[in-house]
Amino acid sequence: MPKRLRMGGSRVAMLVAAVALIGSYQTSLGQTPAPAAPAASSTTSPAAKVLSKEETDGIVFERQQLMLQLDKDAKTLGMIAAGSAPVDKLAATTRSIAQAARESAEAFRDVVPGGRSKPEVWSNHAEFTRDMDAFVRNTELMAKAGEGGNLSEVTNLMIDALPCKQCHDRYRAPKTS
Repeated sequence: MPKRLRMGGSRVAMLVAAVALIGSYQTSLGQTPAPAAPAASSTTSPAAKVLSKEETDGIVFERQQLMLQLDKDAKTLGMIAAGSAPVDKLAATTRSIAQAARESAEAFRDVVPGGRSKPEVWSNHAEFTRDMDAFVRNTELMAKAGEGGNLSEVTNLMIDALPCKQCHDRYRAPKTS
């Protein structure tokens, strides 16, 4: 099982509770919660695992939270590069991006469809994993430059380190209303 599930039931329980809370909140607003992805079967890929609905929902929720953190940090980094946020946040921001990149790559290692992931994530999983590994390497280089306070180098590395649009265009389904 993925590392985050071996850590004990408390983290999974917390994620499951959060997913349930979001679903009940959507229902209270008159929205229909997004249907849960079917648990991965052993025929999906050699890396597929059979998980309960709660485990699947927890993994998908964790991936979504990581992506939200990456979005927040990328916006902060853009503000630093533009001069509208203090440069003293550079090291912490680039470190956070690299950490979230590592955790995101790990969260997609096992075949667990769900969320807005397109089928191509799983049908081209080896290629997707290579892309995620490159993402991790590039964000680590950017974090190293950020640790040294080198805003110019960080700015030069941002294009390769943050391929968000290219990845999302290829592997993420659009939001539905």
